[in-house]
Amino acid sequence: MLSFLSFFAVAEPLDVKFQSKMSPDWLTQEPAANESLELSLMRLIFAHNSGLRPGFALVNHTKASELTRTSPNSCMASILKNPQREAEFLFSKPFSAIEGLKLYLAAESMLHQRLQTKLKQWGGKVRLRELLLTEPDFIIGLDRDRSYGSDLDLLFKENAVSRNLYFKQSGAQIAQLWPMLQQHRVSAVLEYPFMLATTDASKLEGYNVAEAESLQLAYFSCNKSETGQAIIDQLNQSIESMAGTQAYLDLHLKTVPAERQQDFLQNYNMLMLGDSD
Repeated sequence: MLSFLSFFAVAEPLDVKFQSKMSPDWLTQEPAANESLELSLMRLIFAHNSGLRPGFALVNHTKASELTRTSPNSCMASILKNPQREAEFLFSKPFSAIEGLKLYLAAESMLHQRLQTKLKQWGGKVRLRELLLTEPDFIIGLDRDRSYGSDLDLLFKENAVSRNLYFKQSGAQIAQLWPMLQQHRVSAVLEYPFMLATTDASKLEGYNVAEAESLQLAYFSCNKSETGQAIIDQLNQSIESMAGTQAYLDLHLKTVPAERQQDFLQNYNMLMLGDSD
């Protein structure tokens, strides 16, 4: 009888510790009115997954990377892929697709007029490298621990533009770049449009950046181990089951202005659902 019952026993959920910028109890709290896209998507994923028992530790990105590198049941969320990270961690399927980085200036900035003149020469997108090389007093605020995509990561390593970059060490909370701009410590920040929900968007004006990806995919990354792979497998099952649902898509579309939603949908279907038609 014991062996018969054990055959039908339900496997215990896997404990997973997300080294994150979320408080330990965020998943049990009511969502904030301005909750970011990544958190809203994670709520859906975990609500439809019975194979994981998620926990959260509020740490900065440097500490999160260290813990995920060394602890078998540790993961991070909303991580961009790059070759260095792929060598260190296991990656899930993409769980979010977001509009690419924009260059944000304070609405009252005196620099808008100069930028508008340059945009006419640049085809409507800021050529960031050219801007930094020709505007010595233009300072961009960046998060030292973040990846900004392959092209921008390479640009920010160039000595020629180093004087234009102000790096802030990653904090344990999201949305740490806006205060730098509001306090006039920098001329502009590079940030994702969906992060506008975490500040007063009426006080900002954004510009498309030529070197940025038009659509950026974000992933879960986990420890390179059997446990890490088992967690990734569970996450992938939930992502695959949810990514094509209207609820999941609607969360994405809330972050995209109506005039850009058609283009976004086309890219979403191709990159998230593998629809190349």
